[in-house]
Amino acid sequence: MGHTLWKGILIGAAAGAAAALIDKDTRTMVGQKSKAAGSKCREIAASPSEAVHSLRLSYESFSKQLNKGVEDLLELLDKAESMLNKVGEINQEVKDQLRAADNSDNAS
Repeated sequence: MGHTLWKGILIGAAAGAAAALIDKDTRTMVGQKSKAAGSKCREIAASPSEAVHSLRLSYESFSKQLNKGVEDLLELLDKAESMLNKVGEINQEVKDQLRAADNSDNAS
């Protein structure tokens, strides 16, 4: 059963790829991207330490940006929580004032 599933997946992928390549623009783009990927692979194979260094720098940059984004999000959440607490306090004050007004109207 598993063998049949993978066979079906591969046939479906091949059929999809063939259908996509009917369009000339798609064929051109696939050719260009394939050449660029091959060139990049040759570059990495020629100087793997430089590629690892570049990858590390990219990771560090991404990590810094992600941390900054998380810090900004946490700050926004803190502000939203503070605002919601203030709204809750105001809501409670209004309820108390309405209750007091109702009690004074009932006492009259």
